[in-house]
Amino acid sequence: MDGNKSRENKVKEGVSVKEIEGFAKKHRFEVFFCFKFVLACFFSFVFFGPGWAVVFAVLGGLIGVIIPGRVDRFAKMMFDFVAKQEKVTQMVIAGVSLVLAIFLPFVTFFLIGLHGGTSMQEHARSSFSSK
Repeated sequence: MDGNKSRENKVKEGVSVKEIEGFAKKHRFEVFFCFKFVLACFFSFVFFGPGWAVVFAVLGGLIGVIIPGRVDRFAKMMFDFVAKQEKVTQMVIAGVSLVLAIFLPFVTFFLIGLHGGTSMQEHARSSFSSK
């Protein structure tokens, strides 16, 4: 009972800015990608229509399934490049990425498709090769 009361009090009190900052620092990649995906989705629907998002996600998925090794190497190369940069440069790259999500949202959906296709192909291969 006391656990439920404290949870109810917590909900009524809200979340402090310090807690949000702590969460964002601990989960910075997750927060960034979720924010980027929401921006891309919103601006895709508002300005370009959802059709282009689907088309580019499918194209990315097809390429990811067909050449997963190259997509994986390219993604690793991109993330390694960003990881080697200074924090300020990483923030600039993140800002440019968010601007691209606004003005060219189909690029974000293409990348999502690439990674989704690669992941699906790898999981299917590993699941069926073990049997």
